[in-house]
Amino acid sequence: MKKNIFILFGLFISLSLNSQTPISISSSDMPDENDSIKVSVNNTIGIVDPSLTGANHNWDFSALVPNTQQYEKFDSTQSFTSPYNLVFNPINTSYGRNNYEFASIALPGGTQITAAYDFFKETTSQFKQVGSGYTINNAPIPFYYSASDVIYTFPMNYLNADACDYKYCLNIPGTGYYGQSGHRENLVDGWGTLTTPFGTFQTLRIKSTIAAVDTIYYDTYGFGIKIPRPLKYEFKWLSTGMKIPVLKIDASDVAGTVTVNNVRYIDSTRTGVPQVGIVENAVHLSQLSVYPNPCVNEILLQYNLTATTPVKLSIINLLGKTVADIAEGTLSGGTHLKSINIADLHLNPGIYFLSFQTNNCTEIQKIVIAL
Repeated sequence: MKKNIFILFGLFISLSLNSQTPISISSSDMPDENDSIKVSVNNTIGIVDPSLTGANHNWDFSALVPNTQQYEKFDSTQSFTSPYNLVFNPINTSYGRNNYEFASIALPGGTQITAAYDFFKETTSQFKQVGSGYTINNAPIPFYYSASDVIYTFPMNYLNADACDYKYCLNIPGTGYYGQSGHRENLVDGWGTLTTPFGTFQTLRIKSTIAAVDTIYYDTYGFGIKIPRPLKYEFKWLSTGMKIPVLKIDASDVAGTVTVNNVRYIDSTRTGVPQVGIVENAVHLSQLSVYPNPCVNEILLQYNLTATTPVKLSIINLLGKTVADIAEGTLSGGTHLKSINIADLHLNPGIYFLSFQTNNCTEIQKIVIAL
């Protein structure tokens, strides 16, 4: 009899230890102004299927290996340089963030558009993107969305669903305008335990499905075109107090197949992994560009310093080893040009990282040395 009681007691304890209840995510679990979170970045998840989910699910992504690492930084709108700090009022915008995931857009006539920043508004009921900052032919242009992209609705609980329609339009001087309209559907389709190389977390899993259409209008030709984008999916695992998704997988529909494009997960610094695009304090460095890239014999570096500061340049290989130091010394504020003779460095063709350091920031850009 006593033996049966102990067996039943042990079974009760085992069930209690293994039982879980879904967490809830609120606005208090979102980023705060000046938060900075290290993330590892990759573009593959191996054989793991991101669509697998459900109640009390166990997701094992412990085998992820980063290609690079970055910081997700959420800065005060007033800390941004002009014109961003003039356009984005703290009343309407909570903070801005570097957008490392945006793919540049090349338009006819040599116009090049790249996204520099995303701007967000956080309230007790929503976390939404309210604007962006694009660089058009080296000119920064900030703008508000005409309809915000609501990324999260609070409180967020298992099986919650919501949707929104967002829209923005950007006038391009001398060209016309570029805009996008999209429909986002969010579904909290799972909860349970997530394991990454950084640790194990109790999470809610959110799947977002985004259908978007780009619109480009050319003043010169007097007509515009609409370009439907491939259906996009965002798989995000959120945990209480972590500020950003512990793991985020971006994917798209390619001929009916879910294809992973980008993987980002919270992590610690990994030895030998290139630290790309990390700028601890951008007040002394802006408009860093490297060209031509790929290069053969020579590469030209152009950048702007807003104050006098020591500058150090170095080239790092894919293993994280410094293969060349290029002394610069202390430079005054303003625009600078630096020519680097690649041939003199005797580097083999391949991918490298150019490290640009001042006394309070480090930025790394990928360069390709061709034959």
